[in-house]
Order: sequence, then C-alpha cells, then structure tokens
Amino acid sequence: MESILKFFRAILFAVFFINTTYAQGALGIDIEHNINRYSHPGSVKTINALYKANGYKPLWVGANNSRRFAQLIDALGDPLFNYKFKQFDQDKIIDLSLAIDDGSASASDRAKLDILATQSFLELIHFIRIGDVDWAMVKRKMANLKASQDVRAVWEIHPKSMPSGESVLKSIQHQSIKSYLKSQLPLIDQYLALSDMLDRYRKMPKFKKIPYGKTLKRGSYGNRIRMIKKLLKATGDFPKNESAGAGYTSSLSRAIESFKKRFNLTQGDYIDNKTVKYLNTAKSKYIQKIITNLDMLKLQPHRLEANHVEINVPEFKLRYYQNGSEVFSSDIIVGRIDRPTPIFNDKIEYMVLNPTWTITANLVRRDLIPMLKKHPSYLKEHNIHLFQGGKEVPLNMSRLLAFEKNKKAALPYRFVQYPGVSNALGKVKFIFPNKYSVYLHDTDNHSLFKYRYRVFSSGCMRVKKPFGFMYELLQNGGLSYSKSKINSIFASNKPTTIKLKHPIPVHIMYQTVRRENGKDYFFYDVYMYEQIIYESTAGHKKATFRVPAVRLTKINRIGSRIR
Repeated sequence: MESILKFFRAILFAVFFINTTYAQGALGIDIEHNINRYSHPGSVKTINALYKANGYKPLWVGANNSRRFAQLIDALGDPLFNYKFKQFDQDKIIDLSLAIDDGSASASDRAKLDILATQSFLELIHFIRIGDVDWAMVKRKMANLKASQDVRAVWEIHPKSMPSGESVLKSIQHQSIKSYLKSQLPLIDQYLALSDMLDRYRKMPKFKKIPYGKTLKRGSYGNRIRMIKKLLKATGDFPKNESAGAGYTSSLSRAIESFKKRFNLTQGDYIDNKTVKYLNTAKSKYIQKIITNLDMLKLQPHRLEANHVEINVPEFKLRYYQNGSEVFSSDIIVGRIDRPTPIFNDKIEYMVLNPTWTITANLVRRDLIPMLKKHPSYLKEHNIHLFQGGKEVPLNMSRLLAFEKNKKAALPYRFVQYPGVSNALGKVKFIFPNKYSVYLHDTDNHSLFKYRYRVFSSGCMRVKKPFGFMYELLQNGGLSYSKSKINSIFASNKPTTIKLKHPIPVHIMYQTVRRENGKDYFFYDVYMYEQIIYESTAGHKKATFRVPAVRLTKINRIGSRIR
C-alpha cells in the first residue's frame, strides 16, 4: 500500500494539470447529481451540505485543487492521524486518479473521485475525533457489571460529535488540511507522545523470548544476560552504545531499575522470573496497548485548562498543573477493584481541615454492620457517633440489622466519625461536589502507600502528600493562609472549611500508557477498562464482558477497616 501511495504521489500533479479541459460547470452538475450515488448513506446529508456551500464546485479535482488533494492523500496515509491504517477508500481514489490520467475514465469518474475524496476526508475526521470504538457498547458493558458482578463501574463517556461543516469546508478551501486535522487531535501533547511511541514500537525488531531460570544478579554471567541487554537496548533502558556482553554490569543494574519502574515492579538489583515474564511481553501487546490508549484519548479535548488537577487512576498518581506546567504530584490510593473510582470531570471548590466523615448507607450495609457483628465496640474505638433527627442517640443493633436485611429500607441513623487521629479522612479533604460522593483526602493509614496496586478505598482517592497539595491550592488560589494559621486550625481539631477563590478543574482519567521524561510507562489495567474498550473496537468486538473471578487476591486481603 505504501509503495502504491508513493508512486501515486509522484504523478499526482500530472493527474490534475493534464486533462483539465473538462468543463468545471459540467463537473459541478455531475457532482450534484451523484452525491447520493457515491456517498455512504450516513454521510449524504453532510456531503451535500458541503458541496452546496461551495456552489457544487469540485473540492479536489482540477488544476486549482491539486495542492489540497495532495495534502489529503498525505493525511490519509499519515499514521499520526490514521494510526490503524484504515482504508478510507484510498485504493478507489488512486484507481480513479490513474484512470483520469491515462484517459480511460468516464465523464462521471471525475465527480466520483471528488465525492469519494470528500467522503474520505470526513471519515478521517470522524476517526480522529470519535474513532472506531463502539462507545455505546462500552457503556453497556460497564453498566452490566453492576447486575452481573456487583461492580459499579462508572465512566462518564461523552464521545465528541463531528465539527461544523463550515470549519471543514474552510480547511479545504484554505488548503490547510493537516493543520486542521492536528487541531482535532485530543490532548495534543500526550497524543503526540503516544503516536511517536507507537511508531517506535512498530519499527522495533521482534523480541526474542528470554528463557526462565535462576535469579540473575551481580556476579551472574551467561547468554540470558546478553539477551536481556539487547532487549533493554530496544526499549531504551540500556545504553545503545554499550556492548551487550554476558556479564551483570552496573549498566544492567541501572537498566533493570528503569525497566521495573516503568512497569511498577518491586525494585531490587536482580532479575527473577517475574521480571523475565514482563521482559517477555510480546511486541504486539505493547502495540495493542498503545493503540487502545490512543483510542481512549479521543474522549478528551484538544487541551485541558492551563490550571487543573489531573488524576490517572491506573498510575495511582495525582498531578497539579499551573499555567500548563506541572507544579505538584503525589501518589494516591484509589477505589477497590469491586468499588472502582468513578472516571469523570469536575471542579475542586473547597477543602475541609479536621473533617468529619459521614458514612454512606452503602458502606454501612456492606462494611460497618459486618464489622459491628465482629467488634461491637468498633464505633467507640473509632470515634463514630450516631445521629437521628439531629440528635445523638445510642445504637439499637436490631434496627440496624433490619436495615441490613431490607435492601430498600432507609438508613435509620447518620453515622459520623469525628475529627481525630483515627478519622479515615485524615486531617484534610478536598471537595468537588458530585453525585458519586467521592473526593480527595488525607488518610489515617499511610502504610498502604507502599503497595504496588493501591486499590483500597471505596471510591474516594487518598493523597500521600495532602499537605503539599493543600498549600499549592492555597498559594496558587491567592488565599492568604500562613502555615501558623493552618497549624492553629489543625490544633483546634474543629472542622474548618476553606473555599477556593477560583474552583480548580479536576480530571479523573484512565490511561495505562504514558511517556514521561524520555521513558515509556505501562500501567496495569486495574479496572480492566482498557480490555473492555479493546473488545468494543471494530474488528475485536465481544458482546459481553466479565471481570475474572480471581484477580489481585493478595491486595483484596489487605486491611479490614471501614473505608
């Protein structure tokens, strides 16, 4: 295909500067009369509107249109835009162009070529903005997880619509095809990084499988080490200009540290069989993962706001941007695999120091009641108070058990955990009011941040460095709170709300591939959303999806407190 396109581009200008005697008026009439015939059914209205706005004059055929036509052909074959190498009628366009050039085309073929070129341009724009993922199927599969496996998977998916016909026509008339298409790309910086990554992995040689065996470490020697070094050269972890000898060198130590970091593996100067398993990831799997992440990006705008908070759930990471530059980052803990953190956008409006925690009805039924059956003193030990009608009351366990049995019953009490050292929200929470009742907050249990897969909450996100985040929001929000003032508020142990002058957009995202500081990072598909999307894509569709019954079993056993 690529060789055909190169040949075609070489004769492109000849096609349009020869055979120009065909009357443009007659061509316009042919175009108007054949739009229904040559357009795809779903595009007839749009294509007709474009030509009508252009006076039914040809958009691509003819000497005056040769430059824009060349731009279109280049764009259709450019993996920056068409990274799945979609056909978009390119073969038909080439055949028609060649037929026009050698004089074998019929009079109506010029109209057909012009209409097909317009159709292909619209298809390319559709692919760039919306893609070939069946987003309705994705939403349906996620919704079905609640009924089939009691997993409330929430992703506020809002696929883009097509741009205005006016903007499309202007891009053609102004011969700015590629710049227009670039303006349609999502999260342009991330997209370009992933596009470059995809190109590099496609060009990499096929990786040879590394045999499993004894753990390799300093002092080890052999052909397995040589194979590992060659692979790590290809992935950018091992120096390209260094010999891939058979010894376990300091360069290999640094390369393995880099590789493990990129895959969120347990650090250590050794190569065990678990590391070998990751090293043996097939090239096709890398490519599939990158492509699916490009697909997922299509749900995002061209750029985010200059000032915003970005949370990437599979990375367990929060980043705060000011004027387009990252000024703060922190590890986070996200929702359990059976209680995933919702994926949506909102705005942080205020923070609460010394927060109370009102336990939701769902958590009371699923977590608190089973805990009270085992530990009747749990409420007292964790400073949790009961309220009814605005008054604090003692617990009537029989009433609570009746609530547990009746799924439709209203919660008879309001359970509130007071501020203090045992408060699940720690010393500060960051609120962006939403229907899911999730937010960012500190925690009373920082030991959980040591784990690779930090999926321990019921949907909220715990911040490892909450005070650093708090001070960044205060400072960049123009709020005059000194550290001594903040410390005095903490010392009071009284809930204190601080409203931000300007709400900060927060974007909770799901990306399992990231390019950062010259390295390619691949994250575990913790909620399996990447898999759901891949299996809802043209050519790979599966009607249903089930989360595997056994997954992250060790993580599921960690912790027993209400969260």
